[in-house]
Amino acid sequence: TEEEIIACRDAVAYGCIKFADLTCTRTNDYVFSFDKMLDDRGKTAVYLLYALTRIRSIARNGGVSRDQLMEHARAHPISLEHEAELKLAKILLRFPEVIEEVTETLQPHTLCNYLYDISTVFTYFYDKCYCIERNRETGELVKIHMDRLLLCEASAQVMEKCFDLLGIKTVSRM
Repeated sequence: TEEEIIACRDAVAYGCIKFADLTCTRTNDYVFSFDKMLDDRGKTAVYLLYALTRIRSIARNGGVSRDQLMEHARAHPISLEHEAELKLAKILLRFPEVIEEVTETLQPHTLCNYLYDISTVFTYFYDKCYCIERNRETGELVKIHMDRLLLCEASAQVMEKCFDLLGIKTVSRM
């Protein structure tokens, strides 16, 4: 809808400026660059917000709700077998340590770097591990890997909390 487009535009525009400001360490010179702020690659709000919307779309494309994921998590132990799953889980587990560092040093660029790290490791995970498998010919859903979708959900929740702490609004679609 028109309202969603305007909300997305505003969130991305303000997010780009805030993130660019917060990414810099306060001891380095600041270089203002719209081109860098609006780049859709690398450590920018556009890239990271897009990564978050991609992560959120994975379960949605499989027709799996948050409630179904939480029900699965309560009923079954989570199994992480692939090296990429373990790598993603380890970076997500660093969240409390990163928050502690940010509060002790008062340097939000640490949180910006962490957000970028999550996105990078998530991309590696997504390239190596199918979360949803479809028949190549018919597009029919063949298999849903709930444990991997739980990793997607955890990644999205941590990223959303990071954005919230940085004062950047997230969007559900881009």
